[in-house]
Amino acid sequence: MNGPQPLPADSRATPLTGVRIALVGPLPPPAGGIANQTEQLARLLREAGAEVELVQVNAAPRPAWLGAVRGLRAALRLAPYLCRLWRAAGRAQLVHVMANSGWSWHLHAAPAIWIARWRGKGVLVNYRGGEAMTFLKRRAAVVRYSMARAHALIVPSAFLAEVFSLHGMSAQIVPNIVDLARFYPAGPAAAPATILVARHLEPLYDQATALRAFAIVRRSLPEARLTICGDGPELQRLQQLAHTLALGAALRFTGKLDNAAMAALYRQSSLALNPSLADNMPISILEAWASGVPVVSTAVGGVPYLVRDGVNGLLVPPQDAQSMAEAMLAILLAPQLARTLAEAGKLEARRYAWQQVAPLLLAQYRRVLRRPPAGGYTALVSRLLFPLHEMLKQHRSVALRRQMEHSQWWPPERLEALRVQRLRALLLHTSEHVPYFRQLYASHDFDVTRVQDLRDLRSLPIIHKADINHHRDEFVADNAGPLQRFNTGGSSGEPLIFYQGKDRVSHDVAAKWRATRWWGVDIGDREALMWGSPIELKAQDRWRMRRDRLLRSLLLPAFDLSAARLDDYLRRLQRQRPAMLFGYPSAMCLLVKHAQARRIALDGLGVKVVFVTAERLYDEQRALLEQAFAAPVANGYGGRDAGFLAHECPEGGMHITAEDVILEIVDAQGAPVAPGDSGAIVVTHLASRDFPFIRYATGDVGALDTCPCPCGRGLPLLKRVEGRVTDFVVARDGTVMHGLALIYVLRDLPQIRAFKIIQENLDITRVLLVSVSGLPALIRIDIIRQFRARLGASVEILIEEVAEIPAEASGKHRYVISKVVAN
Repeated sequence: MNGPQPLPADSRATPLTGVRIALVGPLPPPAGGIANQTEQLARLLREAGAEVELVQVNAAPRPAWLGAVRGLRAALRLAPYLCRLWRAAGRAQLVHVMANSGWSWHLHAAPAIWIARWRGKGVLVNYRGGEAMTFLKRRAAVVRYSMARAHALIVPSAFLAEVFSLHGMSAQIVPNIVDLARFYPAGPAAAPATILVARHLEPLYDQATALRAFAIVRRSLPEARLTICGDGPELQRLQQLAHTLALGAALRFTGKLDNAAMAALYRQSSLALNPSLADNMPISILEAWASGVPVVSTAVGGVPYLVRDGVNGLLVPPQDAQSMAEAMLAILLAPQLARTLAEAGKLEARRYAWQQVAPLLLAQYRRVLRRPPAGGYTALVSRLLFPLHEMLKQHRSVALRRQMEHSQWWPPERLEALRVQRLRALLLHTSEHVPYFRQLYASHDFDVTRVQDLRDLRSLPIIHKADINHHRDEFVADNAGPLQRFNTGGSSGEPLIFYQGKDRVSHDVAAKWRATRWWGVDIGDREALMWGSPIELKAQDRWRMRRDRLLRSLLLPAFDLSAARLDDYLRRLQRQRPAMLFGYPSAMCLLVKHAQARRIALDGLGVKVVFVTAERLYDEQRALLEQAFAAPVANGYGGRDAGFLAHECPEGGMHITAEDVILEIVDAQGAPVAPGDSGAIVVTHLASRDFPFIRYATGDVGALDTCPCPCGRGLPLLKRVEGRVTDFVVARDGTVMHGLALIYVLRDLPQIRAFKIIQENLDITRVLLVSVSGLPALIRIDIIRQFRARLGASVEILIEEVAEIPAEASGKHRYVISKVVAN
């Protein structure tokens, strides 16, 4: 079956149960980094519930004697490999390709990408190998051509991520895995100075320099011993060098060892040496750390990204036998240093256990499995009809969305540089073309040419809705193009009238489009939107109605939700069978409760995701919607004024649209709060040149998150959005609390169907409620008691029973409104 494949319904609990994966890569023998990782990954994925089919790229040719001819061996392997790959890709949902540099890329990885795409399957490329920098310098264009067909690229280290970034490819870091059950410390080594080198005997790993360094070590430690394990073409040359250096019985070549013997050898060693000339993220270093063995390594490739010199290992220049020997002696002659490095290494090794790496890998699997449809009517709309629509409206949303889907994977530092660049351009433009800001900069002696950091914005005052309403004409740029009038509904206490140009609209459309695609749906999939106001309905002319039918979009106005209208909406949803729902969480929860009262099941509609926005999403609302529609709920945050600010990804991170907005969290005095603390949200929209929003107070309260999201996107995160300022109530003694403190009193009472709390002032709070059959006196008394316990004993609580709770003009249903301004 072609196209994206759904994850199991219980993907949150058992994320890989029943997922079919074709794992393409080498297998031992010979044992090596990629081969061992492929074998280990297959076992771990199966233990996690996945159905894994291994497609081995290095199977021995038949007859076996032909394998001795290197070029012929590769040719004889290729045809059987491609046949196995074709069959496995047909059975799989996802093809995971373990890729390497050189001919391995051309003969194994690239064909796997193309065959998987021809068969309509998701492709994840897991690129490894320390020679990537050299390989990509020569073959970047060829690699890019095939990599463009992959749905995700992962690498094990920041070093490789930077290498690919230099060639225009974004890679996510999913580290190598070390088996802590197999590799573990076992007390002191049997011999006082036992050195282990665990790399294949190939020129790249430069065991020759290791032998010369060992010879120097023996001058100070004659009892020292060196063990070199592995096999390869360098064996004879190394044996000859060992004879020349008179190493004798102090040196042992073990040849090939199985995993169990290898783990035992680490535990018998007092130092692990990595002498390689090029490297990425050596498994041997992880295994040494896990075994409690201190490490000396050359500072090549990705090793300095892994080993911190003097902290969890010692780094030396490549091919420098003297420095290598001095580093080894520093450890062998200083037991305290050896213990310190070993302890730091053991702590570091825990980061590479399967329990730590699995969430990062599964996030990339979900990214591939939830990719938007590649064919059918949806693809026709998203690739042709909607781009044509945007072109006719002179919007750049198509190109912007493509750029954003690339930049979302940039590291935070690169995104920060982009934002500073765009901020400087916006400030310079407004200083020349926007009267309000030209005067503002002059009055605050603000020099836009000196802005070098996002923090420089703090020199400017925060702008509120009243500032825009009182100086609206002065906010319009004198070189603005066509402008469209907008207004907010005033849910924060004051409505706002403002304007937007085509560039601002294009950016907001692109940002929303990108976030929608995170969830495996796209423009053109059937959708139902539950929001809108009577004002918006008047704009539903014939052209727009035809456009919506073409895009398979169904609008269900949320401003009037009577029982008869909700019945009609349920019938229309059953006919539409939307793949995605958009709307206010409160309105959709009313619809769900109405369906439950009518005993109408919604979990068979085929909804893939429920997008909620414009209101605070409460935990109980998320749970209700997810259970009712049997689909995840994705929270979005933004507004017509501030723009599309943030959206939740499938891994739970609330990603800020960093390419377009700068989001600050400030306290009551306008100073930045500590990361993770709550405060007022202030936004600068970098695409608002025609009618600028610079340090604009949204009226919302939230907090930033400092923890990265497992999805790997470099976009910064919102930790939470707690609601509008007016969603907070103020007690008689001045204590500020979220409206949840009062909501919890009413929410679970079975006698109450709906409610709304309005804090008129510090002395009076009204409660509008719809009861089932009249509110009992004891319940009324208890509500008043609990409200007064929170707001103050002298506060008057007025309970008014009504037939229904009217929605806001926009269709939103707000539980709490406070007219008290918190200090």
